[in-house]
Amino acid sequence: MSNNRPRLFVALALGVALALVLAACTSGGTTTTAPGTTAAPVTTATAAETTAAPATTAAPGTTAATANPLEEFGEDPTAADPALIAEALGPVEPSDEASWNIVLASIARANQDLDQATIDKALECWSQPECDTGSGGDLIMGYADGGGNSVNVWRSVSHMEAVLQALTYPEIGTIVSTAADFSPDPAVHINGIQFLIDRGVSFIVGYPDFGVALRDVLLEAKDAGIPYTSFSAGWVGLSDQEGALVPGEDYLTVVGEDLCAMGTSFAEVLNDGVGTGKAALLGGTPNNALSLGWQRCAATELSDTVELVNPAADDNTTTGDTSWFPPIIPDVFRGLLTANSDINGYAYEYADGIWYGLPVYDELGIPVENLTLALRTDEQNLFCDWAERNEPTYRIFYSAGGNFQSRVSVTAAVMASKGADIPAEIVVPHVMREVTAADCNPDRPNEAVSGTSLVPDNVLSAMFAG
Repeated sequence: MSNNRPRLFVALALGVALALVLAACTSGGTTTTAPGTTAAPVTTATAAETTAAPATTAAPGTTAATANPLEEFGEDPTAADPALIAEALGPVEPSDEASWNIVLASIARANQDLDQATIDKALECWSQPECDTGSGGDLIMGYADGGGNSVNVWRSVSHMEAVLQALTYPEIGTIVSTAADFSPDPAVHINGIQFLIDRGVSFIVGYPDFGVALRDVLLEAKDAGIPYTSFSAGWVGLSDQEGALVPGEDYLTVVGEDLCAMGTSFAEVLNDGVGTGKAALLGGTPNNALSLGWQRCAATELSDTVELVNPAADDNTTTGDTSWFPPIIPDVFRGLLTANSDINGYAYEYADGIWYGLPVYDELGIPVENLTLALRTDEQNLFCDWAERNEPTYRIFYSAGGNFQSRVSVTAAVMASKGADIPAEIVVPHVMREVTAADCNPDRPNEAVSGTSLVPDNVLSAMFAG
């Protein structure tokens, strides 16, 4: 995962790239696909990764002679390491060309062999509300997290991904970060963004946990000339919701999966795994766009033989709200299992949340059997627990952790500052894979970190030391 590879000669690029992708797809986890999905490996050639603009090689689905489509903006999608593409996403089919080029350009900057000075600076910028990157650049990056480093590992790692990406741009001289720590009060989230506006940041990267409640402050950012870029499919309200902002008009772009496609994938897993039985849907902060988007389509696509035990109240309401906050997750499971001890399947975007809920099974004397999970992320806690249980009727399917999507948001914002036309939606492709014992990595620096994160292990070790 931390290898740097030298530039390949053009004549050998395609053949070597195919071999690298095959190797990558067997080293970090399985490529077993879920029912109803088709997995196709990505083909690229490698390039030496640097903290400056990456070098040029062949991109997925192209030949080595293909020109760099983003050269004028200082990016090179053709330089993305195929091993890192496979690590971050699995064996996906590329999304639309404009989206895919920005995704690849972001991965091309994910240097896995950082010097100590860069690591030290990254840790400083990740842990402090403001830092000077040392580059002397004029751009000020704002990072507005509805969660925070101390309340959720996924949020902490996503923050570091964005910091590391920012440090590859000499144009970015300052990083300013705010965290709402999952406060249930929308004002806390609004104030964090307002602080960044008042600080005069050049752009804001974040996840809008409170959706349309952030409408006014994000429109204020727009009026101030500050682009907002969300990641993890962080729509500021879905397109049919009252008060929703329009990406590409009201804010720069939303980075993430096609939520309806992901919900359909989850439903296919449950339809096949549950067959005839009961299932539940779980989500994050109440009515957030990520959960709402996939839950709508998952509920619609469940077969008639799968009984959804916790249907949402309406199309604008999420169900199974956990706020992605570990202390409250067991109570959500208690509520579900007390009424339905025979649940056969769950769909949820947060694998680690399932791990926090599993002790309730022991508490209530319910065996973890005949259970199918359809998940987005891939935290090691759950996967290693699954391996230890060694229960053949307990199956897990997952897509990818998505931490690196914050990198994509940073790259999109910097490109926009140079005049690039950014798609209103940068679609990150997904594919479902079945967990095997190989997906449990006992050497992960923190067991709650996704296996698909692009933060190098030595940085993760420093983040979670002690």
